[in-house]
Amino acid sequence: MSTHETSPTGKRAAFISGLIWGGLLGAAAVFFTTAPSGKKIVQQMQQESISLKGKSEDLFQTAKRKSIDLTHQLTAAARNDQEEKEQMIPIPKDY
Repeated sequence: MSTHETSPTGKRAAFISGLIWGGLLGAAAVFFTTAPSGKKIVQQMQQESISLKGKSEDLFQTAKRKSIDLTHQLTAAARNDQEEKEQMIPIPKDY
């Protein structure tokens, strides 16, 4: 007749063992899922701001270049229109 009666000492040891393993697993889960430290966040934000600054400067230069090109195109078109008007032979209204 075998009965699996566990002694109070065995129950206590199992409980303490489970408590330790649970604590370790919980600590590992918290360690791997928490946000980075404040210093890391500041460093990441500084790197991101430097990257965005470079991109914004590139966009600004592109916009400036396109604006200048468009101004030149409009000026050339206005000159061409003026030259065409000057080359036209005026037709009298009573003709």
